[in-house]
Amino acid sequence: MEANDTRSATPPTDEEVERVVAAGPHGAVAVAGVATLIVMAIWFGFYFLVFLPRGVIH
Repeated sequence: MEANDTRSATPPTDEEVERVVAAGPHGAVAVAGVATLIVMAIWFGFYFLVFLPRGVIH
């Protein structure tokens, strides 16, 4: 695609940018929450399935 392509989209207006920014980062928060839940599930899995069955180290 050439730099002088006349079919490129027009830049967003200030009102459109403000509307998107005002909506907030819902998707990013959702992805971070899911990633945190996955990490916690893996941690609990190791704790209950690996560390507890081994018992107390003497």
